[in-house]
This record gives sequence, C-alpha cells and structure tokens, in this order.
Amino acid sequence: MTDRPDLPDCFCVLCAAEVPEHHRARHWAREAADVRARGRHIVGVAGGSVPDWAFTVGLWHSHRLPEVAMFGLRVHDLMSWVDEAAARLCETGPAEQGSLLTGVLGSHPLMVRPVDPGWHRPLLGSAVGFYRRVPMPVVQLVWPDAGGRWPWDAAASTGCRAQPRLWLPVAEHPRGVWTDEAEQTP
Repeated sequence: MTDRPDLPDCFCVLCAAEVPEHHRARHWAREAADVRARGRHIVGVAGGSVPDWAFTVGLWHSHRLPEVAMFGLRVHDLMSWVDEAAARLCETGPAEQGSLLTGVLGSHPLMVRPVDPGWHRPLLGSAVGFYRRVPMPVVQLVWPDAGGRWPWDAAASTGCRAQPRLWLPVAEHPRGVWTDEAEQTP
C-alpha cells in the first residue's frame, strides 16, 4: 500500500502484505520485474476468434493512472502504441473521458474512454489478477479509421467498427465477438 495519504491504496501483488513472496516470484515474476523497472508491463493478446488487443498492467500501482487498453489492430503494433500512450500519460497525467491523445498513432488521435468493470475479467484478466480485484481504473484508447471516422460512425471502415465499445456495460454492447468473449468468462 502507498505511504502517500493523497493517493488511494494499491492492493496489487506487489503491495499486499498477505501475498507470500514465493507466490509473487512464481506467478508474477515477469510482470513484477517490468512494473518495478518501467512502471508498467504490456500484455498483448492475439485474439484468434476476436481481433487482437493489448493493455498495461502496473500504471495504477506505479503512477495511480488508469491502465490503458487498445483493440483491433496487429498485436505487436498495439503493444507498442499502448506503451507509448502509457509513457505520455505518465508525463502529462490522466486524460479526461472523451479527450483526444495525439502523437501515439501517427497523425491519428486516440479517444480516451473509460472501460466498464464488466469487461475487466474477460478481457483484462492479467490486470485483474495483478490487482487482485475488480474494478481497477482502465481506459480504452479508441482509434479512428483513415478517414478520421470513429467506430460508432456507420461510414467508418469495417476494421475500425470492429473495436469494442467497452464504455458500455456488456449487456448494452452490440452483440458480436466481444460479447461472446465476455460471456465465455465465468
């Protein structure tokens, strides 16, 4: 837990006194090393039946910033962009909901949207395990298509529209691969 009274406590595997060291070493060694060295660990998921995605683990622990997630492009690119976005947010502080983050995805801005806690376990399981609870703060970085259209625009490209709308609760999200993925997680 933090020794700064102005910051909320952290209950991650690094801060929790009741998590035995052997458990941390066995289950969280790589993530813990990255979080200690860089302030974050980057997780990439090659989706298979769903588009790829990537997210951070450790931003809340290290900086009390929401974790960052991005969906729908190639996993290695997403990991790089999520890492760059996290670095920028560490420099500038948290972004407001609906604000635009520039300079990460070339000339295209990314829109910052909060992630509903119902998506945490199915899509951000490593972060849930690291923090040992839901919810933890997470934002989705939404990208526009080459024409600058956002995924909720019917004229946006098919690839762009394939991004999930994680600011919506699972039950309110349009049916498709993302809700199917969420429903497979107990």
